[in-house]
Amino acid sequence: MGQAKAVYVRDADTELWQRAEAYARSQRLTMSALVLTALERYLAELSEG
Repeated sequence: MGQAKAVYVRDADTELWQRAEAYARSQRLTMSALVLTALERYLAELSEG
């Protein structure tokens, strides 16, 4: 099993986090999987630019 990491969400971003949680549930993903997928895509876009 991997290491536990904490993600802190600003109060202003709570709605975005809740939307992400709902999406993850609908896709049968954990939030960890969703966050890592998003980070991979984000970093790939940065390296392309």
